[in-house]
Amino acid sequence: MSLSDVVTMRECTSEDAPTLALIGAATLLEAFAGLVPGQALLAHCANHHVPGAYSVMLANPETRIWIAEVPPGAAPVGYAILTKPDFPGTLAQPGDLELRRIYVFSRFHGGGTGRRLMDLAVAGARAQGAKRLLLGVHPDNQRALAFYRKNGFEQIGTRSFHVGSSTFEDPVLALTL
Repeated sequence: MSLSDVVTMRECTSEDAPTLALIGAATLLEAFAGLVPGQALLAHCANHHVPGAYSVMLANPETRIWIAEVPPGAAPVGYAILTKPDFPGTLAQPGDLELRRIYVFSRFHGGGTGRRLMDLAVAGARAQGAKRLLLGVHPDNQRALAFYRKNGFEQIGTRSFHVGSSTFEDPVLALTL
């Protein structure tokens, strides 16, 4: 039995904000160390991966967040956020939702945890009546780009994304639901 075989998924509540802040910062650091300058990563985490930011997201009725956990004690190993899109210009259309974040610790890559989180997000978007699911991804994150393409996403444009003092031109991908 692999670690991924014991992963459970559940939808988050407002009580999960502190846990989400920790898993959000930890998975961001793991995913982007070496791709994004360290100080920019730390500044981004200090501003965006705090319990208050997750409390605000969880209070929004359009936002759903799922967490992946393992025993013992429901240790978090990944999460996904589905919410109203935040893209510039005409990239987002009425009826779109955004997969704002989907991260899994690398130790759980390849075991189906990311796929299960993606399935929850797609099902959640469909249940909310979305026509498309959008996401932005770091241009050098080849593993994520391959995962999204394997799941049917296609590039529809780019957006500027700021991490601390660094700016990246992220591909924006869409999945027709």
